[in-house]
Amino acid sequence: MKNFFIQLFKLLLICYLIFWLLDEGFTYVFQKGNYTKIQWLDKISNRDFDFAVHGNSRAYTSLDLKMIEEQTHKKGINISVDGSSITDQYLMLKLFILKNNKIKKLYLQIDPFSSNTEEIFDFAVPKFFPYLKEPVVFDHFKQFGYEWYAYRYIPFYRYAKYNTLWGIHEVINDGFNILPQDFDSYGDFFYPNAGYKGPTKLRDLTFELKGKYKFLNDIIALCKANKIELILFTAPVADIKIDEKYKQNIAEFTLQMRRDKGVEYLNFGDIYKHDPTFFYNEIHINQKGAEDFTKRMMPVFAR
Repeated sequence: MKNFFIQLFKLLLICYLIFWLLDEGFTYVFQKGNYTKIQWLDKISNRDFDFAVHGNSRAYTSLDLKMIEEQTHKKGINISVDGSSITDQYLMLKLFILKNNKIKKLYLQIDPFSSNTEEIFDFAVPKFFPYLKEPVVFDHFKQFGYEWYAYRYIPFYRYAKYNTLWGIHEVINDGFNILPQDFDSYGDFFYPNAGYKGPTKLRDLTFELKGKYKFLNDIIALCKANKIELILFTAPVADIKIDEKYKQNIAEFTLQMRRDKGVEYLNFGDIYKHDPTFFYNEIHINQKGAEDFTKRMMPVFAR
């Protein structure tokens, strides 16, 4: 029996060492990679920017920073992360600043359906996995459940569970730079003009006026601590129900942001009404929409 436990211990030790080596090897390659938006942003340090655009996919795909830079002569970067929530956006901004990057103005895209959340979206869970052993990253995610301790301390568990994103195919891709990035040198991505037919049903998209906005408050505090002027905005939406309730909600939210938090909020959610020619789907504008929306926001960037 004693010999059985000794052999079992040896087997477990060998398995642990194999998975530890795999974890270290995959992490090394992923951190060297430059394919995803987070990998790309991790390589940027000691840079000065006049402005940055931040948020989820709606900020990632809605503004043409090259056009803004050409017309305003201000240097900008899009640090938005596709599929992120306000929780991840707080961490992304914090990491970007910790890389000793300076930002004068931050334009943060917020939505009624996600700006008050205190949860991690499933789609966004594995995005920061290659950096999870960094204390600032783990300290952020450990508040969202004990599974994050398993991701952190069980070797290779996180990569095995999310192997469709962080599998051997991505090791090959990052190791040999096979696939190009889908974003440009400013961090922008644009959806094509794909013939969207328009919304089949309209939604009530109003802000929670009594919400805690925990992570939005963290972003506001982070900006103040780093002397970054913060401007909040909402990009166009195709299926928004534009009635008196909506208009009153936007007016009150705008007032609350300025009065209670000292932050400017600009609403562009309803500028195209329900015109499908500007949209790729219900919540994303297409390239035509991005060009037009950038022109409409140009006076804000030119200030």
